[in-house]
Amino acid sequence: MTQPLRPPADVPEIQRGDWFALPADDPLIGYVTANFWDSPSLPGSWQAARLSHAAYVYRESSTKWAIVAKFYAAKTSSSAQKHAGRELAVTRQAQAAGLDEGDVRAIRPLGLWRGVLFLEYVDGLTLEDIIAVRRSRPGTLNPCLEQAAQVLATLHTRGAQPEVCGNFAPAMAYTHGVVDDLASHGVLQSDPVLRDGVDCLIDRWVEEPAMQDFTPVFNHGDATTSNFIYPWDGGVVAIDWERFKVADPAADLGRLMAEVSHSIKQHGGSVAEAEPFVQRLVEAYCGSVPAGWNVGALIQRARFYRAQSTLRIARNGWVSRLDRTALVAQAAVLLSGGAGGPEERRSS
Repeated sequence: MTQPLRPPADVPEIQRGDWFALPADDPLIGYVTANFWDSPSLPGSWQAARLSHAAYVYRESSTKWAIVAKFYAAKTSSSAQKHAGRELAVTRQAQAAGLDEGDVRAIRPLGLWRGVLFLEYVDGLTLEDIIAVRRSRPGTLNPCLEQAAQVLATLHTRGAQPEVCGNFAPAMAYTHGVVDDLASHGVLQSDPVLRDGVDCLIDRWVEEPAMQDFTPVFNHGDATTSNFIYPWDGGVVAIDWERFKVADPAADLGRLMAEVSHSIKQHGGSVAEAEPFVQRLVEAYCGSVPAGWNVGALIQRARFYRAQSTLRIARNGWVSRLDRTALVAQAAVLLSGGAGGPEERRSS
């Protein structure tokens, strides 16, 4: 059995986003040249830049033509081909659900070889970047949030799975698991009273009728601010589909609500500054789904998933302990809100 390829050798001087030269015998260069290079002349030297621990950009030096290689061996070792193949398949599913072309679309997968998924390279800013420069580029964030909302609304609308029964139990169990993590080795480790209080707030949601009343849909599964890219020539491209699944549409929306709020806080803002942007995201999403959807119930569920994702962010060790504690408190406030509330805009 052919071993999956691993990323280029990682040395301390290779920083994320820095280009480094590749040796001529790099096996990926030969495969890329034979299968994706479309120029009549042969390529010259190649460079690479690291995007993450698994994803690299390969670029031909003279033309600047580029392609992304996602090395699943760095993520799943010997089962790399299987998992890379799944991301290839689900990305194509997302494309088929209305995200194939135009200004609002999914990344284009190009092929698969030895556990490496090849993807088009999209040059632009991520939603995270746009949040970071929101004050020096006023007026740009809301349109970008609207486009991200349109990605999710298109995916959810076109990817509805009416034959699948909605089930809130897995979301409940997962959220309790996040709290367990925070209690075992996180900011709730020395605060059993708060831990029990958050658990009780989570349990209250199972009694809400809206939590079971949904049609599962295609979900991106990882709707974070780093997974929406805005090319320089306009539009938005959603990337990183490996956590694609069939689930409650409110799960994607609530996740992105939490991520936007946290990103604004991390980039010099506050929860109070973030809230109008979060609400603009919600309004844009609700304005893009069919009129027959029970939007009031969906917004109620999104509140729960926003709290769930806020707790998830609180697990990250790179976030300061003070901020992680504040995130748990924010999640508790969201969970205590229950049904309805000021976020509800319309219902069928």
